[in-house]
Amino acid sequence: MTTPPEQTGYERALKADRRLRALAEFVNALCGFVRPADTMCGGCTWDSLVKPLAVPLIGWERGRLPESAPDPKPGGGWKFVSGSEWVAAFEAAEKDRAPATTETEEWLRTSEAWDAYCGELIRRLNAADPANGHGIHRHRRVRRGEAS
Repeated sequence: MTTPPEQTGYERALKADRRLRALAEFVNALCGFVRPADTMCGGCTWDSLVKPLAVPLIGWERGRLPESAPDPKPGGGWKFVSGSEWVAAFEAAEKDRAPATTETEEWLRTSEAWDAYCGELIRRLNAADPANGHGIHRHRRVRRGEAS
């Protein structure tokens, strides 16, 4: 499962799944819209927008069937789970996972693929970050006499 030397892991991921190409274009668009006076923290953008979209597409979570959210139980709250319950739930979830039938699909489920693809997206987001604070905001004009 090695990447050919003429092809980076990022490029391999882009060629493997059109959804990864679409997510990369989304990141490119986000980076292109940022003006120097705007606030777009690269880390905030990654955590709140891009990472939730990437998790089911690449790395360890790829190939899992989507789950429906359970209805909340009345009077619910925190449920304590033992280690054996957690392991049993993990093993049951692994049985529902779609099998990797190709070398590329197997690679897309690795940490190596996650690091190659997501590392490049994070690099681009951080490069576009104008370092004006946290969050994602358009620059707003401040009228004379107003505190900023």
